[in-house]
Amino acid sequence: MDPEALAQIVEGILGKLTPELEAKIEASTKAAAELQMQSLGLEEVKRKLGFIQDVPDYSQLGVSERLQKFFRAAFAHDEVTIRALSGDVDAAGGYAVPTELIPELVKREPELSELFAFVRVIPAKSNAGQIPRLLTDVSVTHGLAENADWATGATSEPALDQPTYSVAQTSIFASESRQVIDDAAIDITGLVRELFVDAMNAERDKMIAIGSGSSQPLGIYSATITQSVAVGGSITFAKLVAIEHALPKKYRKRARWVFNNTQHQRVMSLTDSNNQPIFKRSPEAGHSPTLLGYSISQQDDLPDHWIGFGDLMRYWWFDREQLGIETTTVGGDAFKKHQMLIKAWERNDGKVMLPAAFSIGTGITA
Repeated sequence: MDPEALAQIVEGILGKLTPELEAKIEASTKAAAELQMQSLGLEEVKRKLGFIQDVPDYSQLGVSERLQKFFRAAFAHDEVTIRALSGDVDAAGGYAVPTELIPELVKREPELSELFAFVRVIPAKSNAGQIPRLLTDVSVTHGLAENADWATGATSEPALDQPTYSVAQTSIFASESRQVIDDAAIDITGLVRELFVDAMNAERDKMIAIGSGSSQPLGIYSATITQSVAVGGSITFAKLVAIEHALPKKYRKRARWVFNNTQHQRVMSLTDSNNQPIFKRSPEAGHSPTLLGYSISQQDDLPDHWIGFGDLMRYWWFDREQLGIETTTVGGDAFKKHQMLIKAWERNDGKVMLPAAFSIGTGITA
């Protein structure tokens, strides 16, 4: 029989039902829909109203009318009716319509690596070590007389010290229900791995910037930098030039500015003596902007009152163990709780190895 004709016959029959029969058919339809949901592995179905333009709202219709629309959708495949019923709130079709889930997760962008890419990475073969460091250079003597005592008149010996490093472990841990992993529309394990990697990358930059040095790397902000300019108020063009020239010329070749977003905004508004912006945007795609001709690393864990300038290659990152990620379903309580345990770790230390390669501006208020 033609589906349209069948739908009309059913509608005619439903139009003559008594309220008692309507209630029974409604209950039977709901029960059948719930059985179908169980067979599909669904526990709950949420219905939406008015999310499709130009589709009537059938929620105010009587039971007979809703049942008529339901059977028209079933027999005649009326697409408008099917979509409208998917938003209903009772047994007239809505119970059998699952909520749509798009298998894609909306995520925040990971933090960009602003510092780690420019520091020097040193493979560490032990958990602690020492590094010889030159503190003062030798000096040259002029005018030494013939037959003079060189040991008295020309003596110049370098001064050395021996800073140490001590690696510490950085770690992340998560436990995931294996039922969630199996049932989710997205790759939960892959997502957690990706988030772990992003978090570790961001943490490295944070440590290089502000690490305290206690069971973690010592950041540039926390290090003792003697070449300092006390701004003591608003940052100005002249103060930036002072910070630049507080750094010896020999270290400026690879130097770059290091500050946070607030400081970045401040320097973007500065002009030189000709009222020209000192912050230069590159007209070419892929090229970073510069400040007084030097590149910029924006690291937002740094405080608002501070600007750094220097050669980041003079910051050493002691890499004892690179990032590792492991999962297990049998270790710890994983087997007992039917979980997957995921952990990530790395072991490292870091510090400014040559403070003379950095200068800073402090006390900046605006």
